[in-house]
Amino acid sequence: MQENYLVAQGNDLIEARHTNPLSVREQKIVLTMVSMIQPTDEDFKDYRISIKEFSEMLGLEGSAKYTELKEITKDLMSKSIEIPRADGGWLFANWVSSAEYQKGEGIIALSFSPKLKPYLLQLKNAFTSYRLSNILSLKSSYSIRLYELMKKWQHLGSWTCSIENFKEKVGVESEKYPRYANLKARVLNPAIEEVNEKTDLFISIKEIKKGRSVEKIEFIIRHTPEKEIQVPRLEKETVPAKEFNETDELRARLNKLADGYQFDATFFAQLHQGASLIWKDETEKELELLIRYVNEEKTVKNPLGFIKSKITSAWEISEAGGKITFADLQPVKERWAGREEKLPEWFATKDEPYEPAEPDPELEKMKEEMLKKWANKKEENAKKDVSES
Repeated sequence: MQENYLVAQGNDLIEARHTNPLSVREQKIVLTMVSMIQPTDEDFKDYRISIKEFSEMLGLEGSAKYTELKEITKDLMSKSIEIPRADGGWLFANWVSSAEYQKGEGIIALSFSPKLKPYLLQLKNAFTSYRLSNILSLKSSYSIRLYELMKKWQHLGSWTCSIENFKEKVGVESEKYPRYANLKARVLNPAIEEVNEKTDLFISIKEIKKGRSVEKIEFIIRHTPEKEIQVPRLEKETVPAKEFNETDELRARLNKLADGYQFDATFFAQLHQGASLIWKDETEKELELLIRYVNEEKTVKNPLGFIKSKITSAWEISEAGGKITFADLQPVKERWAGREEKLPEWFATKDEPYEPAEPDPELEKMKEEMLKKWANKKEENAKKDVSES
């Protein structure tokens, strides 16, 4: 089902400068191609879109004309992006390296530029994902770019950037709208209104001034999954669907329990991986207990950071041979000046930072070491069984 297709991009690509920006039509083509990439793909393929779907996606009326399709794909191939590198360098790359119209099959086959592989394939570190259905109904290219940036920062609940930085990222030419009032009226407000109306996010802003001029914008981001847009299905032969799996279903159930925060797909996948190694069949129960604690314990200011830190600490205890349960973690209803019962240190810390897209190196190392121990123990037991028999 198309509503379950996921668009996943490396955060460097999300944050790239759109100096030669895609039109709204071109954005929808590119992001549909991205949604066709499977997590296990090791290389790009030709991404095939039927002429019928191509026309519906772009709002082309009547039968799509050969010349019209040719011009759209030709323009798309000329569009490039600037991706800053961590070492201070940069990469300029075209989005699409080839486009082929297969008339007999009624298909357009498109290929990504090979330079984009690190930002679209085998994503394991910092990346952002969302449902394709959220952007297909948007009418403005600025709205699509705003939505992508907000999804990247959704886990923190806010994002602050300078006016020039915002213009670069959403694809507004530097000399265009030199006055903030015009930028706000023509770009910012319409994009926010459309994202709020048609997607799973609700955005508001605070203007940060230097003197009388607005220097920066702080975006306040809230996830509202109840208004996520659903769209019709694509034909089955076009794209292999990325259906919801058991982890997605568990995340949906737990998000219903969460009060004032939500787990995004990337963060929850990492969280669930660690939790399931500790509690196995009891994973959902333990996560529910932790969520209920966070909902009641008002001293927790950063729920997602707190939850991540508790899972990490629980892993360390489990690796050391301890057995823990979040049933022991009780909210403090009243605090008094007399003797306080001392909670274990791993229960006590409230406000750890939260970076959902980047796996914790220490946690990953602990997982590897524990898995090796389990494998060695299993091998020793197998040898022991053989010798005894």
